[in-house]
Amino acid sequence: MSVHAPARVLLHHIPLKFVANRVAGGGRKSVDTSISLVPFIDFLIVLVVFLLTNFGAQTVNLVQDELMRLPEGVNTESLEEAPMIAINRQVVMLDGVRMVDTASLASSAEVAPIQPLVQRLEEQARNWSIHHPQQPFAGAVVIQGDVNTDYRVLKKVMFSTAQAGYSNISFAVNARGD
Repeated sequence: MSVHAPARVLLHHIPLKFVANRVAGGGRKSVDTSISLVPFIDFLIVLVVFLLTNFGAQTVNLVQDELMRLPEGVNTESLEEAPMIAINRQVVMLDGVRMVDTASLASSAEVAPIQPLVQRLEEQARNWSIHHPQQPFAGAVVIQGDVNTDYRVLKKVMFSTAQAGYSNISFAVNARGD
């Protein structure tokens, strides 16, 4: 058997014309390929809807836990972006950060500001004016309180928010359809 120079020999022995064209390189695909945009656009729409539904409902459920049962309300509006104060049976939290124990607030009838809450709210108000220099400060805060919250605790929290300059107070409730 003799030694031959290396070359393309795969499928050259088949006597069919279309095979010979493919083997010789005549059946190459064109350089210009079209991309189907409809499936790509459908995928992007599904992705955007998924992200909006997941991250849109996360604001209220972020602080609500098993220790809190919200009251029900008939006349409701959608929540706006504002600091969230959560009051449950154990603690008062501002945006998920513990401020004070509920039992210590309920023990005395004296209405006094909650200093850690006032300081944190004032800090957020200063940050608002830095990040939004063209918009006036709305002074909005959302209180998310348990149904069985003592009124003295709620009164002290509301007094503290007023001391910090937040006079627009909203309460988070579960909407009840009538």
